[in-house]
Amino acid sequence: MNLAKPFSFDKLLARLRALIRRGAPERPTLMECDLGLDPATRRVWRGQAELALSPKEFALLELFRRHPGQVLTRTRILEHVWDSSYEGVSNVVDQYAGYLRRKVDRPFGVTQLETVRGVGCRLRDAPAAAG
Repeated sequence: MNLAKPFSFDKLLARLRALIRRGAPERPTLMECDLGLDPATRRVWRGQAELALSPKEFALLELFRRHPGQVLTRTRILEHVWDSSYEGVSNVVDQYAGYLRRKVDRPFGVTQLETVRGVGCRLRDAPAAAG
């Protein structure tokens, strides 16, 4: 957690509360379905194809895999994938969701990662056929 000096104690407390809310990350040995993810080895695959993801893409996909079917708000995604010191108001979440779609969905003809307009994103439990 980065906090620029000088800082207010209110801001420090808000950042600490955000860290506490996150809690300790659970580390299952394997998250598997058609789209597999192994947090221990940082491997991702769909079917038999191994996928190369950047660290942020991996963290984003891992967050979605831990909450399948749930719509995750952009704020929640920013808090978990980027740290609470990221104060961007850009479309970084949408950009990275697009990167993931191009790597884990489109080449395989499925639509599993979807944007929920005005709210955030979700990873569907079962992939839908693209088109």
